[in-house]
Amino acid sequence: MRKFHLMLGCCLIYAVGFSQTKQGYNYKDTNALNSLAVKWEKYWNTHDMDSMGTLLTDDVDFVNVAGQWLKGKKETVETHKERHDIVFKESIWTTDSVTIKYVKSDLAIMHIGWGMTGDVDPDGVARKPRHGIFTWVVIMKNNKWLVLAVHNVNIRETGAFSR
Repeated sequence: MRKFHLMLGCCLIYAVGFSQTKQGYNYKDTNALNSLAVKWEKYWNTHDMDSMGTLLTDDVDFVNVAGQWLKGKKETVETHKERHDIVFKESIWTTDSVTIKYVKSDLAIMHIGWGMTGDVDPDGVARKPRHGIFTWVVIMKNNKWLVLAVHNVNIRETGAFSR
């Protein structure tokens, strides 16, 4: 029985050491992280990709909804500028939800639910309104939260994977 209690105690200590708690993460960081999503929406809707670039690390990895892997801030900003000249020229981005999961005090994972209207296919045909989810890995660098990695997906209509 003593071994059982010792084992249980070790498991609890291990679990507590790796669990998510609100302790240790201040409101300043949480507000700063939430403001990243607010800024993203603002820069998207004003088609200001240079300002969008200020949210990214220099070595950002950005996988867009088409599966294109953009490497680095320069490529990410330039590609978005090109797309905002045609495909996203009239698009409106709406942030639906933001969740934050701290990995460490200077590293977090964010999930941003989004909606979009007004975008077109490259041939100019209007797209249906859509929703998706961003997964961001964000890191604190020089007292500023920045996006280190992005993966973006569209949410398919219900039944897309029905048998």
